[in-house]
Amino acid sequence: MSDPIHLSPQAPGLNEEGAPQAPKIGDRLRQARERRGVSIAEASATLKIRAPILDAFEREDHSQLPPRVYALGQLRTYAAYLGLDPATVAAGWQGAPTPEGAPAPTPSQGATSAMGRLVALRPGVIRSTRGVLAMGGLGLAVLVISGFMVLQLLRFILPPSIAITYPIEALSNLEAGTLSYELRGTADARASIVINTSAGAQLTTEADESGLWSLLVPLGTGRTEVVAHAVKPGTGGESSTTAERVFVVALPDKVAPEVTVTQPSTNLAVENGDVPISLLTAPNSEVAITATDTSGGLIAATITSDASGTATGGISLPAGRWTLSFSVTAADGALGQATRTVDVSFRGVMVSVTGGASSTWIRVWIDGQLDPTIGVSGKTIAPGTRLIFTGEKRIEIRSGDPSVLLIALNGRTISGIGSGTGAETYAFLSTGQVQKSSRR
Repeated sequence: MSDPIHLSPQAPGLNEEGAPQAPKIGDRLRQARERRGVSIAEASATLKIRAPILDAFEREDHSQLPPRVYALGQLRTYAAYLGLDPATVAAGWQGAPTPEGAPAPTPSQGATSAMGRLVALRPGVIRSTRGVLAMGGLGLAVLVISGFMVLQLLRFILPPSIAITYPIEALSNLEAGTLSYELRGTADARASIVINTSAGAQLTTEADESGLWSLLVPLGTGRTEVVAHAVKPGTGGESSTTAERVFVVALPDKVAPEVTVTQPSTNLAVENGDVPISLLTAPNSEVAITATDTSGGLIAATITSDASGTATGGISLPAGRWTLSFSVTAADGALGQATRTVDVSFRGVMVSVTGGASSTWIRVWIDGQLDPTIGVSGKTIAPGTRLIFTGEKRIEIRSGDPSVLLIALNGRTISGIGSGTGAETYAFLSTGQVQKSSRR
């Protein structure tokens, strides 16, 4: 009988050949974090993973970790953050350790005892035993192959799994202004992940070889519900269950400025004149006025409130039914609005003349008679000065340079008046027409 072989104790950190062993996964994580110069608390704040879990990864303390499927996802996230290969770290991670104190069997002892018993058997018994072992081995091989085929068939038939691992909470309350949130989860390897939101968005991504996936989901103000399901690659089968999360984004703290309109009154009827405007709003604010009629016409103007918030003025509109919108925008973007509806009509002819970029003189005839307010010698109209003339059928205006004047006929702005080469006369008719006149 040969002498037993005695194994000499190994030095810590050395393998059987005496070469240094690779650091454990926990040591690699800790060393990578220290090289990066961050604390566990800082990593926890960045990754949104609780600090005790990161500490447990580095100490390889399985009692402090969540279930394995969640722990692996968080481990891969931590490894990627530290600049390590997530797949390599996840592959090297061990499950919960076996209980200590149970001595491992010595291979040489088991082998020697079995061999002794075989030698003691008679040759006939040995031959019978060999036959039984051969049959048993064949049966075991058939069972293994059958089990593998059944497992593959089940994996093909069964619906894919789906889970959201982050955020863990079913409902997340988020700060105002949050526009998106990254979901993370697990599913079958290479499964398609389809996410639908209550806002009508549909997003897709694909799980990697280890079944991990992540996707940035857009959010709106208020409540957004998110539902995720998986589609198995190859078969197109969908997961029998879904994973849901709810996000609530706080409303912004904005207060729209008030707009109180006293003029025009509701359904005001205006004849041969401007629509009067008087309102109260935030002090020193610009008020945008937009007028639209039933045929789609649009006229815009602006006025500014004074230090008391009062704004007054008028707007010239053609005949028709108009809806006026008054808008004031606060510094934080909040919008205050008010609307009024007015009916505008004209009887006869009304011409509004406003001085333009430079001064010029005018002379006016109303229904063939010289206007006494202007006189024979005419009148100089300065920039920004506005004069209004009314008649029954015809108003004629002669100007030293009509092209610098802003003229409206029955509320309708007239463009292209005057050639800019000298004095000219134009006739404005109650029919809405504009003609050249020979009157001087």
